[in-house]
Amino acid sequence: MVLDAKRLAVAASLLLLATGSWWLTRTVSIPEKTFDGKLRHDPDYTIENFSVTVMDALGRRRYSLSAVHLTHYGDDGSSTLKQPYLVQYREGSPPAHTRADTGWMPKDRREIILEGNTISSRGRDPRSAGGDIRVDKMKILLDP
Repeated sequence: MVLDAKRLAVAASLLLLATGSWWLTRTVSIPEKTFDGKLRHDPDYTIENFSVTVMDALGRRRYSLSAVHLTHYGDDGSSTLKQPYLVQYREGSPPAHTRADTGWMPKDRREIILEGNTISSRGRDPRSAGGDIRVDKMKILLDP
């Protein structure tokens, strides 16, 4: 067998292509997806007959929130509520009572979104006549 320049160039080219292919498969591969559960939106706990009262810095009631069922989701820190009932207390005026079919609270707990047959009522006092508000969806800021 005679090694001439043409055969040597073809052999070197094939060797270079084989080495390049091997290197490419080692360095450019699709990373395996690791499942750590962070992308799941599964509840981490639920509470039946949930009730909480939040106080201000002086120890006065700011609001009370209760629900038939609370579901908390650990991935984003949000909570869903079934049949929420919110009572907001303001100094010098009667409390506002709000009910709905469902509710949702984000992680920071600064607001609540109530949906489905939402009714908000405030009693009358010497300064206002009170009244009811009926809507399908309402956003209430809890921490102004």
